[in-house]
Amino acid sequence: LDVPLADVDKLFKRDDKDKVRQLENKVDALKASHPGAPQRAMTMQDGPLVEPHVFIRGNPNNQGEKVPRQFLAILSPDNRQAFKDGSGRLELARAIASKDNPLTARVMVNRVWAQHFGGGIVRTPSDFGFRSDPPTHPELLDWLAIRFVEGGWSLKKLHALILKSAAWQQRSDDVASTKDKDPDNRLVWKFSRQRLDFEAMRDSVLAVSGLLDPAMGGRAVPLSENPTAKQKQQAETIVNNAGDPTQETYAKRRSVYLFIDRQNLPNTFRAFDFASPDTHSPQRYTTTVPQQALFLMNSPFITEQVGALVKRLDTDDLDGRIRKLYALVYGRAPGADELAIGRKYLGNELRLQGPVAGGPSVWQYGLGRYDEAAKKVADFRPLPHFTGTAWQGGATLPDPKLGWVLLTAEGGHPSNAQVGAAIRRWTAPCDGAVSVSGSLGHRSKEGDGVRARIVSSQSGELASWTAHNTDAETNMSRIEVKKGDTVDFVVDCRGDENSDSFVWSPVVRLVEAPGNAAGGTQQWSAAAEFRGSDAKPRKTLTPWERYAQVLLLANEFMFVD
Repeated sequence: LDVPLADVDKLFKRDDKDKVRQLENKVDALKASHPGAPQRAMTMQDGPLVEPHVFIRGNPNNQGEKVPRQFLAILSPDNRQAFKDGSGRLELARAIASKDNPLTARVMVNRVWAQHFGGGIVRTPSDFGFRSDPPTHPELLDWLAIRFVEGGWSLKKLHALILKSAAWQQRSDDVASTKDKDPDNRLVWKFSRQRLDFEAMRDSVLAVSGLLDPAMGGRAVPLSENPTAKQKQQAETIVNNAGDPTQETYAKRRSVYLFIDRQNLPNTFRAFDFASPDTHSPQRYTTTVPQQALFLMNSPFITEQVGALVKRLDTDDLDGRIRKLYALVYGRAPGADELAIGRKYLGNELRLQGPVAGGPSVWQYGLGRYDEAAKKVADFRPLPHFTGTAWQGGATLPDPKLGWVLLTAEGGHPSNAQVGAAIRRWTAPCDGAVSVSGSLGHRSKEGDGVRARIVSSQSGELASWTAHNTDAETNMSRIEVKKGDTVDFVVDCRGDENSDSFVWSPVVRLVEAPGNAAGGTQQWSAAAEFRGSDAKPRKTLTPWERYAQVLLLANEFMFVD
C-alpha cells in the first residue's frame, strides 16, 4: 500500500488503535521514568503571533481597543514599550527580573529573610500592597534588595550576607523588659527559635546517619523510592524485612530533589505542613499534630537512620559511644548530667536486652490438665492448628478430638474437663522478678462461667479467679522467676463448657533483674505479641537505637536556636 506513515493508523480498526495507543503510552512512561533516559527540560514553541484586543463583555465578536503585549504600567517608566520578540515571554521575564522593577528584588529578599528569621520584614510575603502591614525595617529591606541586585541576583551571596550578620547570630534568650514592648520579636531584638521544616529535618537526619547523598543535579526521586530500584514504587512507604536498617528503602538524595506529584502528594508531606502544589501559598504554616510525632517515633525511615547512625559509633567504650553520638547529632560533647543519664539508661537496657534480643517468642499456646494435688500444670500440649487469628485443635470447631479449645490475641475458649484447660504459657527469658496485669472477662449469662489460674513452674498456683458474666482484675505485683521458668495462664470450664468464651490478655512486665534493682522497661504483651509459629518477630530497636532516636527527637535537634 502506498500510504504515508502518518496516515497508517487510519486503516486500523478501533481495537487496533487502542492497542497502539496503549503501547505508545508504555513507551512514553518508560522514557519518563527509566534511569537511563536523557535529562530534558520542558520547552514551548511560539505559535503564530496575534494582535490581542479587549473583548467587550467577554464577547470575542465584540472587540474593543488593542492591547499590546507589554509589562505592567504601574511598574514601568512612562516610556513603556510593547514586547516585540515572539510571544513576549522572554521579555516579560527580563522585565520582572530587572533592576528597574522596584518589587521583585524586595519580594525575594523578604522571603529569604523570612526563611531565616521565621517572619519577613514585610509580614505578608505575597502582598506588598496597601492591605499589607508596612515593613518593620524599610531601610533594611531596600539595602538588602540593592545588595541582592548588585550581587548578580545570587541567592548564595544573599544567604551568606544574612547568616554572617549580627542579627542572625543573636541568642534566643528572652529579655523581660524588651519582651513586654515587642512580644512578637518583630524588631528582631533576639533570634526567634524555629522548628525545622520537613525538608530540613529529613536532610539533617540523613546527614547525621551518614546516608545523605550530596550529589548535585540529576533526576528527581520519589520520597519512598530506592534510587537503584528497577521499577518505580508508588507506595508512600516501602518496608523490607520489617524495617531492617540494612535494607535501602528510602531515597537518600537531598530533599530538594524529591519528586512532587500534584495528584498524589505523599501523606508524609501533608503531615508536616507541606504546601499544596495546586494552589498559591504565601508561606509555610507550622502545626503540631499527632501524625508528626507518630512519624518520628514509628516511621521505617527513622528506623533506618537510627540504625545507620549507631553503626557510626566506632568504639566499644560506653562513655565514648555516648560522646560520639552527641558529637554526631548535636555537634557538641554531652554535659556531665547528660552523660550520667545516658550511662544509667544504657546500662539498664543493655542488661535487659542482652538475653532476649532476637530470640524466639516467649509465648506458647496449648492445653493441658491442672493437677489439683500438686497445684501445677500437667501434660501441656501445644495447640496444633493456627487459623491466622486463633490457635485451636483443628481447621474447624469443634475439633473431633480437642473440642472447642482455642486461644486468640484477646482471649479464647476452654475445652471440656476430659480434654483439658486452655493454657497461654509465658517462658522467662532471663532471671528476675515480674509483675502481671490484666482483666479476666466472661460476657455471657449462659453456662457456669470460667475459672482462671496463674501457675508457676517453680511455685505452683499463685492466684485464681472465677468469672460468670462479669470481669475480674488479675493483677500480681511480683513473681520471682529464673531463666526458662514458665508462668501459665490457665482457664478451665469449671463444670460445663457451654458459653465459656472468655477475654484475658495479660501483660508481663520485668520489674527487677540482676544488677538492675530499679527495674527496667521490658514487657511482654499477650495481645500485641500474639502470632503463629512461622510468623517473623517484629523488628525492634536496640537500646542504642532507641537512645539515638530520643536524641534525634529532642528540641535541640529539631529547632534552629
